[in-house]
Amino acid sequence: MNKKRIVCFMLFLLTAHVFAAPLRNYVCIVRGNLAKDSVSFLEEFRDKLNSRGYSRYAKEIEAYLKGSFGSGFVFYASDGKPYVITNRHVIDKAETANVQFENEDGSVSDYKELKIVAVDEDIDIAIIALPETYNRKGLLLSTTAVSDGDEVYSAGFPGLGGDPMWQLGKGTVTNARARIKELLSPDISTIIQHSAQVDGGNSGGPLLTVAANTEAGYRVVGINTWKAAYRESTNFAIPASVTQSFIETAVKGTREKTAVDERVKQFVKATSNKDDMFLALGKYVSNEMVSKVSYDAFTSVLAVAPSDVRSAVVEIFSYDPLEGLRYATAYQIWKEFQDGETTLTTEASKAEESTNGMKVALTIGDKEPIDTLWIEEQGNWRLSDFSTIKTSKESKSSSTKKSRASRNSGVEIHDPYLMNISVGLLYPFETKKPGFDFSMMFMWSYIGFGVFVQQQKADVAVTINSWSDTYANKLTSMISFGPNLRVQVPVTFYKFTITPYGDARLGFSNIWTMVRDENSMRIYFGVGAGASFAFNVNESIAPVVSVEYMHSIYKALANKQLQAEHTNSIIVSAGIKIIAR
Repeated sequence: MNKKRIVCFMLFLLTAHVFAAPLRNYVCIVRGNLAKDSVSFLEEFRDKLNSRGYSRYAKEIEAYLKGSFGSGFVFYASDGKPYVITNRHVIDKAETANVQFENEDGSVSDYKELKIVAVDEDIDIAIIALPETYNRKGLLLSTTAVSDGDEVYSAGFPGLGGDPMWQLGKGTVTNARARIKELLSPDISTIIQHSAQVDGGNSGGPLLTVAANTEAGYRVVGINTWKAAYRESTNFAIPASVTQSFIETAVKGTREKTAVDERVKQFVKATSNKDDMFLALGKYVSNEMVSKVSYDAFTSVLAVAPSDVRSAVVEIFSYDPLEGLRYATAYQIWKEFQDGETTLTTEASKAEESTNGMKVALTIGDKEPIDTLWIEEQGNWRLSDFSTIKTSKESKSSSTKKSRASRNSGVEIHDPYLMNISVGLLYPFETKKPGFDFSMMFMWSYIGFGVFVQQQKADVAVTINSWSDTYANKLTSMISFGPNLRVQVPVTFYKFTITPYGDARLGFSNIWTMVRDENSMRIYFGVGAGASFAFNVNESIAPVVSVEYMHSIYKALANKQLQAEHTNSIIVSAGIKIIAR
């Protein structure tokens, strides 16, 4: 989980608009265009989350669908053609890209549906081809490394009020060779830490030094990519020297694609990465796989994943829903390789060509081989199918007719809420005198644990004459409290959750009356079964009503000769579920 502990975030924001002088001629706003299938998938996913009470996550998808933007700059490669250089994460899920420049008269020049030439997922760089009719100049990459204390400038279009606005920041290099493996592997390069101002929307924009001998007056020494959230003026850029060879090989078309077998080897190695856990597998999950399995993967993480996994996925989802869904899927894959505290030994077969991609069988420990399908996406081999993780389509076709009807109508075994607080009336069959019941439960998937307090009128033996040990049954108010264990099977139907459950209670009754009558205190044991009905208003609250049969046993502690008293009751209660997972 170290990747998230660094608490850095990608510097791109949501939505678009305008700006304004010479350096701006070289710097642009970059927006990615999602594929139509991705847009349709996200809209459907948003509606599904909304219908099941996850309105917070649905709103985050809604904001994401409005569009994101970052910055970029113009660079002429050795082929003489103009390109825009930006960060990969700015256009990561995009099919094409739009760029926008400001003209001297304040108007804008838009270039739409541009081809994404290449991306590098390890150094977070992307190259976008500008049309041949483009006639502005480009910036030059510096071949000289920066030093601590050098004066640098950040240029780009961070957001203000949701719209991009030109910003030129000035600062110094505070660490010319920062090593932060969670951001960029030191095996590839160190990164530049600096204090020039950057904000959300600066991603992909250039970090510059003054160069009087150039037409622009600046040279690019880095690409602004990250910002530390909880430190003042702590920003990070990828050195320009790292990008030079990548750009040249990419535009010449000589960039070598990693062979499938080598890529699978890297993937298997990543499954045992204890520092990043499942996060190391994210880059191997294709957008195609995300759209096929992510709903089940995401809700499963919310419902049953460990808290650190859930927190990481939700944090990523909050600024990039598609990326959050990718890591939810990566977690489902990662689990297959784990055996408690250890990682299972894995062997991979040689890749075989198929009509849809390349097939590879993985033998994980002593499990049956798992079939995987790999496809090319943005110049990298990524997982499209993992046979133990069913897609929505597969889940439907492999189920019975009944389960297919349930899935199609929005049914799932899941309860999004963690805490259940309820209070109600208790009706004993024997005495017909109503009492009350209160419970507070913390639920984890199928198991819950909490506390209860209940009061009922019961016919129990009380002391008539303490000298002669004489007892008689008397209608007595029994107030009991203690821990409560629950087993449940929650079934969510759109915004409704129906939960059959069983209860086991153990505690004490009338403990405060022991001073005057030691036989009045009892050990209490109760077993019950019932069902609750909840309406999931949103991700924070759900009103709930429940009906439960309870069999109660009261046993005197001080006098073992007294027989245990048994009662049977119906508990009708109402309450709320809160704290969505």
